[in-house]
Amino acid sequence: MGLKIKLKLLMHRRLFLLLLSVSLTYANLLYLDAEKVKKEGKVFIAEGNANLTFGKYFLKARRVKYIKNQEELIAEGDVFLTDKKDIFLHAKRVVYYLKTKVVELYWVEGKVKEGYFKSDFVKLRGDLYIFRDFCASKCGDYQAELCAKKFIFNSTQGKGTAYNALLKVEKVPIFYTPYYVFLTKRKSGFLTPLVGIDSYGGFIYRQPYFWAIDPYSDLTITADYRSAGMKGIGFQFRKYFSNDFYLESLNQYYYDSSEYSRWWEGRDYYRKNRFLLYGWGYKGKLQFGWDLPSDIDYYYDVFFFDKDSRYKSFAKSYLNYSVKDPKFTLNLSGKYFYNLSTRNRSADLLIFPDVYFYLKPIRLGKEFSLDLTSEVTNFYQYNKNLFRWRIEPKLKWRHIFGKTPVTFYFKPYYVYYSSGRYGNKKHIGGFDLKLKSLLYDYDLVRTSVWKLFSSFEWVYEFSPFEEKNTPNYDYFDQFSKKNTVTLRNLNTIYYKGVSVGEIILEQPYNFYNGYNFPTDGKWVSGKILPLKVYYEFNTPSRDISFSGKLYYDYQLSKVVYTSNSFSWKAVKTLLTEVNLKISHSLSKDHLGKRQSEGISYGLSARVRRLYAEIENYYDYLVSKNVRTSLDLSYRKKCWSLGIKYERDYDRDSGKYEWRVMIVFTVFSNPFNFLLTGGRQ
Repeated sequence: MGLKIKLKLLMHRRLFLLLLSVSLTYANLLYLDAEKVKKEGKVFIAEGNANLTFGKYFLKARRVKYIKNQEELIAEGDVFLTDKKDIFLHAKRVVYYLKTKVVELYWVEGKVKEGYFKSDFVKLRGDLYIFRDFCASKCGDYQAELCAKKFIFNSTQGKGTAYNALLKVEKVPIFYTPYYVFLTKRKSGFLTPLVGIDSYGGFIYRQPYFWAIDPYSDLTITADYRSAGMKGIGFQFRKYFSNDFYLESLNQYYYDSSEYSRWWEGRDYYRKNRFLLYGWGYKGKLQFGWDLPSDIDYYYDVFFFDKDSRYKSFAKSYLNYSVKDPKFTLNLSGKYFYNLSTRNRSADLLIFPDVYFYLKPIRLGKEFSLDLTSEVTNFYQYNKNLFRWRIEPKLKWRHIFGKTPVTFYFKPYYVYYSSGRYGNKKHIGGFDLKLKSLLYDYDLVRTSVWKLFSSFEWVYEFSPFEEKNTPNYDYFDQFSKKNTVTLRNLNTIYYKGVSVGEIILEQPYNFYNGYNFPTDGKWVSGKILPLKVYYEFNTPSRDISFSGKLYYDYQLSKVVYTSNSFSWKAVKTLLTEVNLKISHSLSKDHLGKRQSEGISYGLSARVRRLYAEIENYYDYLVSKNVRTSLDLSYRKKCWSLGIKYERDYDRDSGKYEWRVMIVFTVFSNPFNFLLTGGRQ
């Protein structure tokens, strides 16, 4: 039977955390359980299965010794220290000097949260953590590790200094530095540069420098050199002025001396001084942003490494004031759209002001509710402007007849247009009426294995709008006469309780002779609107799936829109995976002319840790592969190494741009090196 004694100690609870500090309070009482406890003078010795508990921490060792006159606590022999949550440490010896509040750990190895470490010697003294022969990793097998002969960490400053630091992957040295500073807090310093070859064959070097101005603001300065003729500098500033006031800006300037370089081929202009003024932020209920490039090709030439920015169609600047109340929503805004597809500034659009008000539903009894939408918008485009005011109250009534729910909507609307230049004024008034109800919902087929659930609803919509020549700036300008009944059928297939298929059929019929075509929005004649079909099928294991939708137009007697995707997990074992995906889309206008069509396919495979992935998109309109990528890599949990090939078709120049990169990732930090590239 274990013997329990209580040793009253003033023990400083400062425990080791990998690259982090955890400051603990003092403990007044230490609990010791052991199979054998003895006292030799002023030395207490616990042997056998010695367990110590102090606060939330638990220590286990073969032998624990407390030397009272020297105020030392020593644990030896397979020492295990844990908080049973984030900290799991093994050491051969732990010494705690109560008088100086210093802790020494010998031959330590363990895990702290998601990180692993090992060190021959660790000394904890105040805010300093001193390590000898130290290695750290995010993987238990240390497949990638950062080692140092000596590492000193200051918990107050959040600064670690490594001497003779070596980065190793699979025990192979990759990078060495005699001196390395590791920061756990925001500190100023150089960031990882981008080095390589761009799509035009020129050398690139981009070096960012991070300046931590204070805890609430920072500035990143990036120098950009491109041997093909562009040199630039960028300033990215971020600052929290208060909890509800934030500002971020990016200002760039480039000197482009490459008038006859390949990126100016096919363009009818040349600009030597190029810049970007960009930013966004918020202050309370106010949101703002600006995006002003010097020319329409700025994003394409400068942001070659960021596809989302490189292929932007417009630059948007905005100012918005938003009030969200439990009873209403109010937005006051202005927007400017800078068209990046043309140098003709008449294609730009300014919306100012735009005042939007929404009164949230108000209950009128048990079954009725009322809401209201109103908006005032002014559109400016080159030498013309348009003023629009719309107001739309909506009444909703819902009632259950027996077991059948019926919902009724009534929305009158009024829209006023005024063209400032020509003095044209138009008034559009009318109402939308909608009534919908469920016809049935039950299982058509039900066996021990299969089940087919089906539901059928009808929706009646009526809007006696007389077609007029109204402008068409956005969705709210799309008016059409409606006297429509839509039948909607939902069918779900279950196999052993798991959904394996779903089909939705939607067939509208307009008693008025006409409808808006579903692809290009043009008004066409006909009472039977296009049939819409949505479908999705998959195996119970989800290894194979097929989904899509199609629109069939009766006037043209053809499918005018279709989109399908297929995916198959062909092989899935512990060592091997093979995945296939294919998608196709087709769209035709109201004349039956093809607007767009393309097919994309991809194949990915894994054999143990070797990965291969290929993706391609073929555009039938230009009869070319417009986007191709190939990725070959070797991946482990803590590191990966691969080579990546990308090729994109530039529709403006009619040429391909391609690049080859080496991608090396350690501890989730990617390092991309552009090997080569070109244009053809």
